[in-house]
Amino acid sequence: MKYSFSALTLVALLLISAGTGAVLTNITLASTSPNEPLTISSSETYGENAYTLIEVDEGDNDEEEVITQKLHEFSLEASSSGIVLWDFDDGTTATGSSVNHSFTQPGTYTVRATSSTSDSIQSATVQLTVGVVGFVESDNMECECAPTAKDTIVNLVPAQGFVSFEGTVNVEHDGSSESCTLRNPLQECHIRVIIERTMDGSVIEQSLLFDDTFRTNDIDITFEIKDEEFMPGEGLQLRLETDQLRDWHKPTTQWVMGASVAEF
Repeated sequence: MKYSFSALTLVALLLISAGTGAVLTNITLASTSPNEPLTISSSETYGENAYTLIEVDEGDNDEEEVITQKLHEFSLEASSSGIVLWDFDDGTTATGSSVNHSFTQPGTYTVRATSSTSDSIQSATVQLTVGVVGFVESDNMECECAPTAKDTIVNLVPAQGFVSFEGTVNVEHDGSSESCTLRNPLQECHIRVIIERTMDGSVIEQSLLFDDTFRTNDIDITFEIKDEEFMPGEGLQLRLETDQLRDWHKPTTQWVMGASVAEF
């Protein structure tokens, strides 16, 4: 014979049987669905974490890096009056019908809400995607020929997995020397941009992005990297160089890193 019970009735019967020594067999738990299925509403399904690095030089040619990061916050709500357990697909959980959550790494996450009431257990999912917007203001670049020449490195802080980048390096004449538009051919403004792949901080691969002179007072060098895989310990950076004696004042680099599929 088969019986149909609610979740609470089943628990009560199990407790009674345990106390009396009786054995219940062939019990079917009826999943009583409420009138409305469980749904999840989200403030948005795409957000971007912000990464900013400013090199500060107080005149001693020893720059200090000031890094700020701001995580995007998602607001989520489940249409349930019961107990709701959230699994954010990043190794963390929360409870409550309404929650806020931020992801520390870019990626696409399948967020699951599980609702438990007196007569039903329901689940619903929503996909959330997190990217990164990066901005770096480097200190003055110096000619590679200068005795005080230093490296100007922009760390693109790639996430692990497959990621994509779109960005721009901008250098602008600051007026402290002769305009790029007025210089003779032997003193034309110049910049070289190299993409470098690293492992544990050491360069293992280089790719020349731009190496040329120009006669404008500012120039944008764009870059795009599609679906590159990065393993633990691997990094990606830009090296900015100039062969011109006159240096560049505070070049800037900005980029968007597209999300990969998160795996946990």
